[in-house]
Amino acid sequence: MVTTSRYDDPRLEHLPGADADAMALSEVLKDGAIGGFAVDVLKDRTRDEVARGVQRFFTAAAPEDLLLLHLSCHGRKDSRGRLHFAARDTEVDTLEASSVDADFLNDRMEQSASQQIVLLLDCCYSGAFVKGMRTRAGEHAVDVAGNLGGRGRFIITSSTSLQYSYEDGERSRDGAKPSVFTTAVVQSLRHGTGDRDGDGHVGAEEFYRDVCDRVRRILPDQTPTLSVNSAIGDLVVAFNPAGPRPNRPAPVEPVTAAASGPVVVTPSTDYPFDPVKGSGYDIGEVMSHLKQVIDLMSDPRRTMPVQPPFFPEVSGKRDIGYDRRQVDAHILRHLVEPADFGIALGRLLREQRVTLVDEGTLGGRGVIKLRERCQVVGWERLVGHVRTGRTVDSRWAVAFTSTHLCVLDATHLLRVPYPELPSLSVSSTSRWETWSGSNDQAGWGGETEVVTTTVGFGARKAVFEGFHGELMRDALNDFVAAMADLRERHPDWFA
Repeated sequence: MVTTSRYDDPRLEHLPGADADAMALSEVLKDGAIGGFAVDVLKDRTRDEVARGVQRFFTAAAPEDLLLLHLSCHGRKDSRGRLHFAARDTEVDTLEASSVDADFLNDRMEQSASQQIVLLLDCCYSGAFVKGMRTRAGEHAVDVAGNLGGRGRFIITSSTSLQYSYEDGERSRDGAKPSVFTTAVVQSLRHGTGDRDGDGHVGAEEFYRDVCDRVRRILPDQTPTLSVNSAIGDLVVAFNPAGPRPNRPAPVEPVTAAASGPVVVTPSTDYPFDPVKGSGYDIGEVMSHLKQVIDLMSDPRRTMPVQPPFFPEVSGKRDIGYDRRQVDAHILRHLVEPADFGIALGRLLREQRVTLVDEGTLGGRGVIKLRERCQVVGWERLVGHVRTGRTVDSRWAVAFTSTHLCVLDATHLLRVPYPELPSLSVSSTSRWETWSGSNDQAGWGGETEVVTTTVGFGARKAVFEGFHGELMRDALNDFVAAMADLRERHPDWFA
C-alpha cells in the first residue's frame, strides 16, 4: 500500500484521510478469513522510496502470487499528457523528476512474474470540482486507460475519467476518517457483500460492482470504474467471511443471443458501460441489479418480460446514465435457451402477458369449465389462456395446453396440435356501425369499428366479433409468429 497524506510542496494540499485509508484497508486485508495478505504500507515516503518499494513488490512475486497494490495520493498530468502519482517530496514545477509516473508502474507490472494483479487507485484523474467537496487530484485531467494497460490486471479507480474523486472537506481534514472510496472497499470486504453469487469467494467483477454501488449511495455523481486487461475468468480477490450462501442457485452460463439492431456490446469484464449525459439507464440501478436481472431473465419460471427497458431511465442536462442499448444488448446476450418445450412454452406465454394457470390447483369455476371445454385429459394440462375480462369466460377463449392450441367460440372448439400450427388460418375484417341514443333532454351518437376474426383449422371455423374479434386476432397472430420462431430454432420439438 502506498499512501501519501502530507506534501512538501504547498501547492499539493494535504490529505490526512489517506492515513486512515491505509489503517482501515490493511486491517481487512490481513484478516485470514477475508484476504490473508501480507501487507506492507509505504506512508508519506519520498519519490525514490516509493519507486524502490514498488519495484521490490513486483519483482519478488512468484507466478501464483496474488498482488494487490493500493495507492492513495494526488495524481497529476504533465505537459505531454502522461500520468504521475505524487509522493511526499513531489514538486509541481519538477513533476517528471520528483513523482512516480504511470509508465514506471506499468513497466513493473509487465515485468512481474505474477499473473494476478489488482490495482486500486484512490486518486482522481479528471473532471469537475463540486462545490463543498475537495479533490484528491491536481488541476489536470488524467486518462487511466491511456496510461495503465497490459495483461492480467484488474484496475479499479475511485472515479471515471470525467470525474474528480472527491470527498467531503470536513471529513478530509479529520485524520481518523478514510475516503469514501476506500470506506466502500473496506466495508465490501469486511461484510462479504461483494460475494454476490454466494459461492464464498469475492471475484474482481463482483467486488467492483459492490464498491461502485456503495460509493454511489453516498456520492451519486461519482462512479468508480473497472478496467480489465488480458484476464482469464474472474480473479478471486478475497473470501466472504460468512462463507458460501446455503442453497444458492447454480450459476447460469451465458449464451449469445442477438439484440435488435447493430449494437457494440461492452464485454462483461469491462463495466461500466458508456456513460451518456441527459439520458440512458440509471447507473446505480444498473450496477446494483444487473446480475439479478440476468438471473431473472434466465430463470424459466420468471415473471419478468424479455423485452427492455430493464432499468429506470434518467433525463435532464445534468444527469448521467449508462447507454441503454449497450445494457439491453448485454442482458439479452445472457439469456439461457430453454431446455425443453414445456419451459419454452411457459416463457413464450409470459412474454406475451398470457394468464398462466397454476399447475398444482384446479383454480376457480371458470378455469375448471375452460379445461372441460378444451377437453384436457390424461397427461395433457392447461398452461394458460388469453384473459377476456375479469373472470374466465369459456364461451369465447384462446387457451394453451401442454400439447394443443385451443380456440373456442360459442359453439365450436378447434384443438390444434402445436406441430400443425402452420395449417391454422387467421383472417379479420372490420366494419363501422353507427349507434345513437337519446332521452328527453339530449341525443347522442357515433360510429364504432367492429372487428370480425375468423379462425380456421381444417373444415372447422370459429368466429369472434367486436372486442373479442380484435383480442383474439392479436393474440393468435403473436402466438403463431412466436411458435414459428421457436420451431425454426428447435425443429425436433415439433417433429
